[in-house]
Amino acid sequence: MFGLGHARRFTQDTPILPDVWLKFAEDIDQRCELLLTPFGEWRPGELRSLIEKRMKAEGIEVEKDPARELIYNQSTVLVTLDFRELVRIVLPVTDWWSRALGSKARRPISLQDLEDPKLQARISEALADPERSAAKLRLSPDLLWIFRTVGFLAVARKTGKNRTIAEIPEGSEVDARHREKTNWLPEVKAVVELIRDVQEPKANEPSIWTVNLNRQARTTIYRSAASVKADAARRLFNISCKDLVWAIVDSGIDATHPAFRLCAEEKDGKRVPYEKPFERIDGVWVNHTRVVATYDFRLIRNLLNPARLDPPSEDLPPRVRKLLTKRGSEKVITQLKQLKPRLLSGNEIDWTLLEPLLEVPHDDDYAREAKDKNGVIRSHIPRNDHGTHCAGILAADWRETDEGRENQPALVGMCPDLRLYDLRVFDDDGTGDEFSIIAALQYIRSKNAHKDYFVIHGANLSMSIKHDVMNFACGRTPVCEEAERLVNNGVVVVTAAGNEGYIKYDTADGTSEGYRSISITDPGNADLVITVGATHRFKPHTYGVSYFSSRGPTGDGRMKPDIVAPGEKIEAPIPNADSARKDGTSMATPHVSGAAALLMARHEELIGKPVRIKQILTATATDLGRERYFQGAGMVDVLRALQSV
Repeated sequence: MFGLGHARRFTQDTPILPDVWLKFAEDIDQRCELLLTPFGEWRPGELRSLIEKRMKAEGIEVEKDPARELIYNQSTVLVTLDFRELVRIVLPVTDWWSRALGSKARRPISLQDLEDPKLQARISEALADPERSAAKLRLSPDLLWIFRTVGFLAVARKTGKNRTIAEIPEGSEVDARHREKTNWLPEVKAVVELIRDVQEPKANEPSIWTVNLNRQARTTIYRSAASVKADAARRLFNISCKDLVWAIVDSGIDATHPAFRLCAEEKDGKRVPYEKPFERIDGVWVNHTRVVATYDFRLIRNLLNPARLDPPSEDLPPRVRKLLTKRGSEKVITQLKQLKPRLLSGNEIDWTLLEPLLEVPHDDDYAREAKDKNGVIRSHIPRNDHGTHCAGILAADWRETDEGRENQPALVGMCPDLRLYDLRVFDDDGTGDEFSIIAALQYIRSKNAHKDYFVIHGANLSMSIKHDVMNFACGRTPVCEEAERLVNNGVVVVTAAGNEGYIKYDTADGTSEGYRSISITDPGNADLVITVGATHRFKPHTYGVSYFSSRGPTGDGRMKPDIVAPGEKIEAPIPNADSARKDGTSMATPHVSGAAALLMARHEELIGKPVRIKQILTATATDLGRERYFQGAGMVDVLRALQSV
């Protein structure tokens, strides 16, 4: 049904995308995290309320089951369901259901009609030969789709056979039996039994546009700044980026690192950083770093789940539980009490309530180690070094005379006085999920929306979510659409192309190596973002595009990547006052973020015009003489970009 024959994407028009059905085919009894996108003008909060109501009707009490998720952000609802619940709770709420079975169908068929053995026999006959029989038997193709796909999985669930049925080798005995199947009556009866007495949707209730898996994401200055002429541009134009702010959406920045320390004074022409990153002055903690604030979006799912907000719930984030034991806990309790009814009523996300609960304060607890509820010793210094490394490429200022850098080459990033927001979406192992990333991007939008100026001017997304060709139109995944909303709100979004350009494959003669086209990952497939590939850090003309760098075009034929930047053996800061070399398009991305920031610092009229900034950077890039789908417009050239305006 999926991927065999000529109709590889025939399910694209149905609301529940193939990745969901294939996930259940791997294990029919598992629960999956699903992202629901509301239809039309319906708000995610309203859809969440409806799903909760339908779950209760099925005997599911979300608040009593900690393993359940039912939360929403500003564009999607995340819910944890098994196969039976998906069919009974979610599928009937889709607009598509009403076209297949409900009032919008050309030949409406009610649930009661489906109990008729004669109709069941007609459906079975049509499934055996759908191209010829559907019209003849006056049955909707959408209706047949339900019985074919849902029925196949329902029979597997009912019989307990073929627990892993996601992949059936073409030409195998099972495949032949599937192709030659003439009696679909067991599947038809299984569907009828499954949807019997299901709650029919009402005309004035929210509906669902699409359902897809909550996909997993992963993380993908030495001589490189000179390669893109950032150092020359800063000297020639005397540029300062101190009034600009960039969000690093990643695994976290070590705010105690000397590379991000503010300068206390200048002595004899030398920079003298503050001795401590944070200092208590007159009872108030003062931040001496360019990391303006830290927010942990790995906690967002717990904080958006009303069932987990009642203190002293063990599901509350550790820092929130700790605040409840300190003086002033009444304020935190009030915030939780205000947040819960808003979420239950489906109101818009109130970031003024969430922000203090997500914040990781820059105080003496930041680097203090303590045991979490699982007994693991942790501090707020990130264990995964990816985010600190990317932030350092963009904004490090670690001189030869600074703490921990004595008598070593300076590590100076693209914009050494740029301020940063640390938005954490990846765990210690460098993995995260699409829902949390979307929430972080929505937070940036809200931060700017509540001021008459830009609080955050740009976002660096050195991350990779593999594009699922069969499930999504390219660039139209939830995270891509959220990135485009952010660009349309005036924020520069720079993202990695991905590291999928290199491939190993097995042949009759053994393992071979090669290169992969059409390998751009999300959110790099979004049209308006600046998608960055990688090249050598100081010999780009010699070595060209890095072997691992993802190549275009996009799956729907658009030119990507947009540009390339140094991404090989890039040395930059890592947590605990250290540095390291790393490779990847993740390392190339902050070079372009820095180029965009330098443009805005030099020409303030470009602030809030990310599309224009992208045009300037691509138009002035240096042609490396490589294929357009490899190099994009070429390697970023900061000096030429500044001189062109």
